[in-house]
Amino acid sequence: MIRRVLVVCSIAVIAAGAAVWAYDRSEFLFLDEIEVGMIGTGRTIVAQDVIEEFTVEVIGIIDQPGTLSDFIVVRTSGEPIGKAGGIAQGMSGSPITIDGKLIGALSRAASWSKEITPIALITPIEPMLAVVDAAGAPDLSAEPLASSVIEGVALVDVREMPDPALVAALPDAIFAHPVSTPIIAAGLSGRSRDILMDGAAAVAAPEGWIGDFLPIDLAPAFEGLAARGLTLLPMALSQPASTAIDPATLEPGSSIGVALATGDLPIGALGTLTYRDEDTLVGFGHPFISNGSSRFPMATVSIIDTMKSLYASFKLGTLGETIGTITEDRMAAIGGQIGPLAPTIALDLSVEDLDRTTTDTYAVGLIDEPRLMPELLLATGFEAIDTALDRVGAGTVEVTYSINGDGMPKPLERTDVFLSSIDIAVYPPWQLAGIVSFLQYNEFEDPQITEISATMSITEDLRAVRINDLELDDWIYSPGDTIGFQVVLQDFQGEQHIEHGELVIPEDLYSDYVVVRAYGGARYLEGGEEPPVFTDLADMIDAVESLPSYSTLTVELFAYDLSSPYGESLYGVTEVTYDYPGQIVYNDREATALLTEPLTEPEAPGDKSQTAPNW
Repeated sequence: MIRRVLVVCSIAVIAAGAAVWAYDRSEFLFLDEIEVGMIGTGRTIVAQDVIEEFTVEVIGIIDQPGTLSDFIVVRTSGEPIGKAGGIAQGMSGSPITIDGKLIGALSRAASWSKEITPIALITPIEPMLAVVDAAGAPDLSAEPLASSVIEGVALVDVREMPDPALVAALPDAIFAHPVSTPIIAAGLSGRSRDILMDGAAAVAAPEGWIGDFLPIDLAPAFEGLAARGLTLLPMALSQPASTAIDPATLEPGSSIGVALATGDLPIGALGTLTYRDEDTLVGFGHPFISNGSSRFPMATVSIIDTMKSLYASFKLGTLGETIGTITEDRMAAIGGQIGPLAPTIALDLSVEDLDRTTTDTYAVGLIDEPRLMPELLLATGFEAIDTALDRVGAGTVEVTYSINGDGMPKPLERTDVFLSSIDIAVYPPWQLAGIVSFLQYNEFEDPQITEISATMSITEDLRAVRINDLELDDWIYSPGDTIGFQVVLQDFQGEQHIEHGELVIPEDLYSDYVVVRAYGGARYLEGGEEPPVFTDLADMIDAVESLPSYSTLTVELFAYDLSSPYGESLYGVTEVTYDYPGQIVYNDREATALLTEPLTEPEAPGDKSQTAPNW
């Protein structure tokens, strides 16, 4: 007996003011009503924002365990398919109807050795309707007609179009690959687009960024959007459509977008609207990044044309204005509401080229999604610097970061100085992405970041201060003594100067030796030191703010932990610091001295060791 669960779902409130309604069964054709040989119609935009129709013929149904793995297999034909060169990127979500009833959305292109004409997989309407049911009513489900199930055929999911030889060799397998969600990155150029998609594979993290000194490893791996199954359009128009698209005119077959960044550097994803009831929309027929409950800006998209390609045809389009919020990102579809706008993080980037006395500024709205934030910060940061400098190469940068959020106990403020003899643009974006990830992946509370700014001043000069030497005023001390030192430095213009200072040895310090080290910037933990322990978000902010910049010279006293079973058991005792604004301090020097018990008879004033340097 064929069993069907007929569900009459009521749509919950997707956003404030959404109406409660019931699905009208007459609008849909459910999975157990689909028969082999049925002829249907698909709707999509190929060019000039005009919705066109193509033809589908049902081959059968792939029935797998659960409801999220069932698909309707169809042949596709018609002028739009021919003009597009097949099933193009951006067609996902194209509504498919039979006898005027919606059966689901085109979601995957497929290859099968038994079929010559282009075939596609349709995500049934049942799980798509469940996506817009934010109240969590039972999932729509149905058993397909036994006569419609394709027996003895395995569905093989692949990331991209399979090798024809492999398809021919396995006639009992249908190879399906998602109709990719193409990323429109008209605001980016050159390597910034590669960084957006490939992350650290395009430009690796530099040595000495904040991730080397704080536990950023809990954050995403900076893999890029390609690791999430997204593809970058080979080309994109930098200007939006001349005429704004009225949200009221959006209908099944229209293009819709998910905005990742808005403003001066727009980035977004492109797909097709499948079903609309008043202001509630569902589309794509597959997930965006499988984010579940979401708050992504919904945007209009203008399609100029569809470009044929031997690899994969794609729609050429531009992102328009944001018109609402994508609230659901599920396996079967994305869903959302026209009207209420998703909150975004205000990113302000300022790049001053000190050599050309020019300043470029960028105002960007970013989605508040930690999984995508690193790639967006890296890509927009590189784009801002590369465009402002109009070069890739050496230099020194001083950058001030400011991060604020409704869940933060206080704003985070930090100034860094970096130098590179190869590519100065690498440091600021990686540092900013690392700090933001450190905050967003904390174990205490959501920082609810609302504002991020980075103000950068860059010059081709390599402005550095080198530590040439470190000398102590003696070679043997006792607890309670004061160590006098001098550090010999040389700046980038060749001038030498000396910093004098003192370090007081604690009276209760027990060690055979003490080590004094002069170094620039932050340092790694020593063998006798424990990692920092944070008790709340305020501690984490303090840790970021207090980490020394590379413009800081530190002279630090270390001692050996005599109780440690390890030989390398140094730990920091006390330190003094000196600032060199706009320059980095590099190199390190250290000196070792004996530590003994104090003499029973105090030394006469001025009676120092004869080996003390004559300063």
